[in-house]
Parts: sequence; structure tokens; C-alpha cells
Amino acid sequence: MLGPLLGGNDGPAVERINPLGSAPLVLVCEHASNRLPERLGTLGLTRDVLEDHIAWDIGAAPLAEHLANLIDAQAVLQRFSRLAYNCNRAPDSEDAIPCQYGSRRIPGNQSLEDNAIRARYDALYLPFHEAVEAGLNTVGRRCPLALLISIQTFDPESYGAEPFDIGVYAGQDDRLAQSLITAIEHDKSYSVQNDWPFEPSATVTHTLTKHGVRKNVVGAMVAINNRLVWDTVRQERMARYLAAVLRSVIEGGISARPDDPPEQVLASELL
Repeated sequence: MLGPLLGGNDGPAVERINPLGSAPLVLVCEHASNRLPERLGTLGLTRDVLEDHIAWDIGAAPLAEHLANLIDAQAVLQRFSRLAYNCNRAPDSEDAIPCQYGSRRIPGNQSLEDNAIRARYDALYLPFHEAVEAGLNTVGRRCPLALLISIQTFDPESYGAEPFDIGVYAGQDDRLAQSLITAIEHDKSYSVQNDWPFEPSATVTHTLTKHGVRKNVVGAMVAINNRLVWDTVRQERMARYLAAVLRSVIEGGISARPDDPPEQVLASELL
């Protein structure tokens, strides 16, 4: 592939919502869209396939946007499908540009040359993570601790007869994840499970681990059963619920580790 991947009709790779948000956190949505850059066509897939979970996390983008508005937080959304480039995978991983998703082969991703891989990396992966870093920098300039939350959804048909409603993963630091799980379990409105439904967890928390190397960032990934965010009414309901959960976590404070000075870990002091 010669020249840039994105053309004039594609628009930017990333959408930043509420970049001046006052909350001490950044929401990210790596799989917000099923759009493909014009130059990639449909990757050899039919349009009905591209409407399915294979191409995006259904309901995740409007959920993240509603949530950002409710708690006055920044949100960073990837505007193109994970089939073009999965921004929640390390660039050297096999599924950064998936040749297959589940049992389905992705024709347009087979046997790519190095320059085609680099074009997708430059156009999609780099701008997304630069926007996440910019958001964290904004929070970091006014807060000693920044929270990073990845919003994803999953297809319950792949996870048994009675899948959990919400899965929570931690990055390198599990304090935020544990606080979220405790709050959801206490409320009992939804069932929740740690490190579920995706395996192995190390491959699906790339965004959290990439940006969590900064010691003032604590991250968690929240994966929602997509049947709970299937339409506008359910998206708004889930956003209100998660907003209440996040407010309780922020106001209650992230529990300190024994070797951490309290002023660097108490989220209640960030408001």
C-alpha cells in the first residue's frame, strides 16, 4: 500500500469527547465502530457480517459517550473497526490485524506486506494511543492520580446459557478493578465477574498496560453483555448505572497500597 491509509472521505481516526471534562478519569473505547477505511473496502466480508460483533463492540460507543456526559469525563473513541486494526492489541501480536475472527476468515487481511501493516499502524493505532495519552496528560496536570477505564461489550451467545452481565479486568494495578467489582457486587443490580469473559486476560488489556506504566495511572476494563446495551433505552440505563458506580468509587477513594503515600492514591481528593 502506497500513501496514507485514510483519505478525505474517512475523517480522523479518533473522536475525542468532552476533552475538558473535570472528572479524574479518561474513558476509552477501542472497538467503538464497524467502519472501514475506504481503501480497505469491506475486507472481503459482506455488510451483514460487518454489522455483527466480529467488527465492533455493539453498544459500546454510545454507552461511553453517555457515561462521559453524565460524569463530565473525557472519552477517546476509535472511529474504525478492529478488523482494520485492533488498538487493544500490542502491535507485534498476531491479532493486531486479525486474519481470522473466531471461525471466520478475513480475506482482506491475509498475507499483508510490511508497508500495508505499517500504514494501518500509522493511521489507526498511533493516533488512538496518542489521544489516550493526551487525555491522561490533561488529567495528570491537575490530579495526582488519573483513572483509565476501557469500555467494551461482548456477545453473550459465546459464553454459556447464563453469562454474567459485566466482566472487569485490571491492568498492572488492580485497585480500580477491585473497587468497581466491590461496588457492583454490593449493589446487586447486575452480576459481575473478575477477569471474564475474555482469555487470556494479558492479551485484552493492552491499552491498560501500555498507559498504566505511568505510576499515576490506575486502569480497569469493563466489558458489558451487549444485550444490556442493545438500544438507546438500555444504553442510557447502563450509563446511568455505571455513572453511579463510578461516583461511589471516586468519592470512596481507591484503596491505598501499603507502600503508597495516601495523597497519591485517594481518588476522593481529586474532585
